[in-house]
Amino acid sequence: MLQITKKPIGMGKERMCFVHPEDPRLAIKIAKGKVNEQSKREIKFYRNLQKRGETVDSHIPKFHGLCETNKGPGIVVDLIRNYDGEISRPLNWYLAQGFPIEEFEPRLEELKQSFLKNLIIFNHDMTIGNLLVQRTSSSKFRIVAIDGLGDVVAFDWLDRFAFLVRRKINRRWARFIARVYRSREVRQQREAASEHSQSDQ
Repeated sequence: MLQITKKPIGMGKERMCFVHPEDPRLAIKIAKGKVNEQSKREIKFYRNLQKRGETVDSHIPKFHGLCETNKGPGIVVDLIRNYDGEISRPLNWYLAQGFPIEEFEPRLEELKQSFLKNLIIFNHDMTIGNLLVQRTSSSKFRIVAIDGLGDVVAFDWLDRFAFLVRRKINRRWARFIARVYRSREVRQQREAASEHSQSDQ
C-alpha cells in the first residue's frame, strides 16, 4: 500500500490529486468519498482505449492502472509537468492572470482535433479547470485534458460508430467553447478591456 503524506496538488468536487510518493512523474487521483462516479467513468474510458489498442497522443495523460493508498484506492496517470519540471497550471489560472483567451485558441483547436482523431468523448461538465497548459519549451505549449473524460450516458452502444462519436464530440465541443467565453475569467478580461478603452477616450 502506498503511503501518501503530502498535501494534494489539486482538488475537485469529487476527487483529490497527489504526486505519486514513489515516482514524481506520476499522479494519483483519489475519491473524497466511498463512491465516486467520476473515477468509475474515467477507468471505463481508459480501459476502452486499451481495448481499442489506441496510442493516444499527448493531449491526455497516460493511464498507469490502479493502486491502493492509505487514503483509499487511486487512479495512476501521468503527472503533467512543464519542460522545466514545474507542475503545469490549469487554463483558468492563466486567464485569471490576464492572458487573453485568444492566445489559447489555436491550442484549443488542436485539442479538439485530437479528440476527433482518437474518438475521445468528454463529459458535459468539462471545464477550463480540467485543462492544463503544459509548456513544452520557453515559447511553446499544448493543452492537456486531465479530467472530464469519458461519457455519462447510460447506453453507449452508439459510441461504437466513429461518425456518431465525432458528431457527439463536435456538439459537446461547441457547447464547451461557449461556456469558456462565458466564464468568469473571460468576462473579467472583457470588462477590464472595455473600461480601459473608455478611459482612453
